[in-house]
Amino acid sequence: MGFLEELTLNHWTWFIIALVLLGLEMMAPGIVFLWMAIAAAIVGGTVLFLPDLGWENQFIIFSILSLISVFAGRSFLKKNPIETDDVTLNQRGHQYVGKTYNLIRDMENGKGKIRIGDSNWSVEGDFEANENDKVKVVGVNVTILVVEKV
Repeated sequence: MGFLEELTLNHWTWFIIALVLLGLEMMAPGIVFLWMAIAAAIVGGTVLFLPDLGWENQFIIFSILSLISVFAGRSFLKKNPIETDDVTLNQRGHQYVGKTYNLIRDMENGKGKIRIGDSNWSVEGDFEANENDKVKVVGVNVTILVVEKV
């Protein structure tokens, strides 16, 4: 007899699979494992009421429900994006726009450096300036702050 011939899955197996998928969602959030966990919980509930359901059918139901729930969840989130109170979250440079800082290195060829907190930031602008001159951050270009002379 092969492994698959002896395979039996009960409702507890599916509930445990759902918990494992929820754990994966917490460790690697991407809102995919969440939908699969919901599908596993539904299969667990189905197997609870239909205990003679074969493992093949359980996997088919799980696969179909996973696909449906992932696509439904993605389309729902596309239409209803998650709003945040902090619009600059994960865009660290944007929080400095509008603020004034001193240069810690001369602006040469439109490039220089400023110090914000304990970090040095590269800056660029269409002017020449000396160390300790004040500059105002007016934008962000990836990881470089765009500045103008004050």
